Amino acid sequence: MSGMTLQDLLEFDAGPWHSAAEVWHRVARGLDAASEQLISGTRDLGAVWPSGSGSTAALQKAAMLRAEVENTYLPAKRLADAFDQHAYAMKGLRSQAEGIVASARQAGYTVDTAAVTITAPASAYMGGNLDRTGRETGALLSDLRSVVEYARAQDDSTAEIIDGNVPSPQTGFGASPPGAIARAQELANKLKDPTYQPTAAELDELRNLITLYGRDKAFAHDFLNALGPKGLLQLNGTLATYQLDNPGRDVDDALFSNSTADMVRDLQNGLGVMLAAATAETGTRTGLRGETYIPGKYELSSQWMTDLMAAGRSKMDIGDPYSPARYVEDVYGYQLLSPLLHNGEYDAGFLSTVGGDMVDFEMSQGENSDLWTGARGENLRLDWTQGHDDNTVPAGYDPMNGLMDALSRNGEATQDLLTGVTSFTGDGPADGRLPRLDYLLTDRNWDATADVPGGPGWTVELMQHGDDFKNGALDKFGVALEHAATDHPGPQARHIVESIIYESNVDEQAMGYDNGVTPGHGKTGDPVIINPQLRQPMANITSAYIFDVNNVISGAETIDVDRNHLVKFLADLGKDPGAHDTIAKAEVAYATGTYDSILSGRQNPHDNFQGNLNAMETVSHNYGSVLGALDHGAAQAHHATSAEQDEIYNQNVEDRYKIAGGIVDQVMGKVTGKIPVPVVGDLATEYVNDLMSQAEEQAKVDNHGQATYEVGTALGAGRTTSVELTEFALYNSGKLEGLPDRLTLDGQLKPVSQWEGSDLLAWQQYKVGHGMSTVGNAAASAGDSYQNGYEWAGDILGEK
Repeated sequence: MSGMTLQDLLEFDAGPWHSAAEVWHRVARGLDAASEQLISGTRDLGAVWPSGSGSTAALQKAAMLRAEVENTYLPAKRLADAFDQHAYAMKGLRSQAEGIVASARQAGYTVDTAAVTITAPASAYMGGNLDRTGRETGALLSDLRSVVEYARAQDDSTAEIIDGNVPSPQTGFGASPPGAIARAQELANKLKDPTYQPTAAELDELRNLITLYGRDKAFAHDFLNALGPKGLLQLNGTLATYQLDNPGRDVDDALFSNSTADMVRDLQNGLGVMLAAATAETGTRTGLRGETYIPGKYELSSQWMTDLMAAGRSKMDIGDPYSPARYVEDVYGYQLLSPLLHNGEYDAGFLSTVGGDMVDFEMSQGENSDLWTGARGENLRLDWTQGHDDNTVPAGYDPMNGLMDALSRNGEATQDLLTGVTSFTGDGPADGRLPRLDYLLTDRNWDATADVPGGPGWTVELMQHGDDFKNGALDKFGVALEHAATDHPGPQARHIVESIIYESNVDEQAMGYDNGVTPGHGKTGDPVIINPQLRQPMANITSAYIFDVNNVISGAETIDVDRNHLVKFLADLGKDPGAHDTIAKAEVAYATGTYDSILSGRQNPHDNFQGNLNAMETVSHNYGSVLGALDHGAAQAHHATSAEQDEIYNQNVEDRYKIAGGIVDQVMGKVTGKIPVPVVGDLATEYVNDLMSQAEEQAKVDNHGQATYEVGTALGAGRTTSVELTEFALYNSGKLEGLPDRLTLDGQLKPVSQWEGSDLLAWQQYKVGHGMSTVGNAAASAGDSYQNGYEWAGDILGEK
């Protein structure tokens, strides 16, 4: 409601409103001209480009552009008229109010425009005029208040017109034109009836409406609210049955139409966009702690969401019962929701609530992912959004495909979903165990060959090419975990990292038993801590938390993780060459930054040089322990360990020094200067990436193509790199005494990356001479730390 006062009305200026109206009139005239030009420019498109998929797409795009411009003209025109009419109306009401005030004052009355009161002079009540004066005063006051009420009503009316027509940042001008929502609802109600045979024109019309207005919150809300959650899932299920998908490449023939497949794809994508738009939080929170949420005008209600989850857990039949090839019984609603999750920017609240219920439902049924494969139609694909030519693309029976895709784009949602349910046992992280994370990470069967249509043709396809099927949902889960652990640092993120390491270690597969087998009933294989498909994202998470990893190794825990569990976790990740490389680089970054912090005095300002050397030994110990664990995993998987890379890389000592030295003297004081002391996961990723990219840039001297390989090889040489990082950190500190003169340049230390053979020789002579008690001892300690760390990891892993 308008809060306009009498003073506001008396101060009203019509000039700015007329100016705004003229601007909108110019916009409307421009749109009208643009519409005519679009019509002229596209009306012959069908004649010059009559057929083919490109022609169809071009004609559709042209029609949508014409509709957009035409539908934009009227809102602009309505805005222009509204501003003009408001100016004229308010100007007239202001004149009435001014006239009433002037008449009252001329008659000797006192008018208070702030309080909206009129007071007659005392003389007006004398001589028997009391009643008449009272009536006149009341009439004047009533007239004045009536004018203000008219002004408020005019204000509300104009605001409503503006609100209904003003362009939004996402969807342009206002809501869909009158009739669009009703027509879309009419078409949807026809199509969700599996026995109805739609025309191509009807399908195309619905696609155009959804494509054009799907992001409009009013359109999406009203359409989905009328359709209802169950109706939405039924509609999507019916759409999926319009085209069957045989194995092999899909070409247009009597049994397959690419245009129909594309139509279903576009409609599923559009429904997903609409669902995201209508479930986005646009409301407000009230209460002392914001505990009460009031949904926005075009936000689906909590009851709608509850009904959606109920429909997701229920079974329904899809397709035409009179056409057996298109009919499937007992499909779960969540299987029909999943294709819609591939598109649209979903709120974290929607994904964590509905997605969490999807995971809980699967867990509660006790069938693992087999829950979703009980009912499969022959050659029937539920999800057309991800393609169909590639037979390895999931058919949509496993709803985790859509959910994990959505979660991989929303770290906050993944955080909330995984931490939304906790359980407490005698062990595990102090904040509780995370059952959803445990199930998805260690217990769920992510077999990609299960998500295919039914029928003998697909059975043969799997027998011949089953090894080509990879589960993209598991890859997306890894991405989602990485975002959840690194994008939004805080207690939830740390809890997820703690739980990943704990649950991976206590799972039966970590003890060498098959998934689901109770430990003690016969081991069946080698221990598996992390699914091989997840090792790289787990390495990325470890890299981001490299400071916490080192704190756990040294006993100063900043995350609640058992040290032996951490070593086993690192060893398992070390089995993957890429994961090994990622964590090794992060560990180099940690060591380099911490050495710089120690030697610069930032870490312990009151320490003397001997104290610095003692502190550096702790860093060397941590470095050796991390690389030792990684190398044990590498040895188990039979790929190059750091010790083997030592031998390879020692063949070219000068180049090795330039890389290791370049890390220290080109980066210390630059990257680390942005971070006063080593920090936990929220800054570690940027820190590591900066350090490594600069190291690789320094290596690009003569052989650009080999730069990354050279750096990776150098940093993978655990003992060698440990020694050299220690040496060059001391060299760059400026605290070494008696350095050879040739290692100074213009009064400054000569960068290691610029050393020549004679400089290297002078340095080596210094280490065994004047620098033996400092550099020599520190380097020896660093080298021993790697060897000790490797042996320590072997003890924990039960290997030598």
